[in-house]
Amino acid sequence: MNATLPSSRNRQLAAGLLAAAVVLVILVFALPTWYLYKRYDRELGDREENLERFRRIAGTRAEVARQLESMRGKETRRFFLRPGAAALSAAEAQEIIRGMVEASGARLITTQALPSKDEGRYRFVGAQVQLAANIFALRNLLHRIETNIPYLYIDNLMVKTQVPGNFKPGPGAEPEMFVTFDMHGYSLTGNP
Repeated sequence: MNATLPSSRNRQLAAGLLAAAVVLVILVFALPTWYLYKRYDRELGDREENLERFRRIAGTRAEVARQLESMRGKETRRFFLRPGAAALSAAEAQEIIRGMVEASGARLITTQALPSKDEGRYRFVGAQVQLAANIFALRNLLHRIETNIPYLYIDNLMVKTQVPGNFKPGPGAEPEMFVTFDMHGYSLTGNP
């Protein structure tokens, strides 16, 4: 039972095994090398893009430095509430709003300081305000707050009418509304 293949068949089988071994060796070494090449090429491209972006950013340095110097000359501290303790900044904000309410023709009911929050160099201070005003006084008050220096911001504005829906005021008379809002401002803390 000794089956032997013809010598031409042996040569073909040996050549096929040799070709399979060569292909296997190529696959074992070439595929990982190709994958690494693609990965490193992609990483190099990403880093070149980052480098180019950083160069563009660095190219704007002179313009940014000029703008920074321009801002330093504008006395930007006047846009903030007085620095110091949070209670003092909140009291200043309450005094400002009290003066604005009186000047606009509204009637102040209450003001209450809200908790302050430090955000790096800035302190977020505020007060909750309740007042009674007609539509003209409210419009005047909101305009005063919007154009005030130091800057003040309004959140949670709620306006409730105190009259029924079918009420028709007489000529020149406007009904009062109950107005509640949170008024906020920023002060400098002096922290870096």
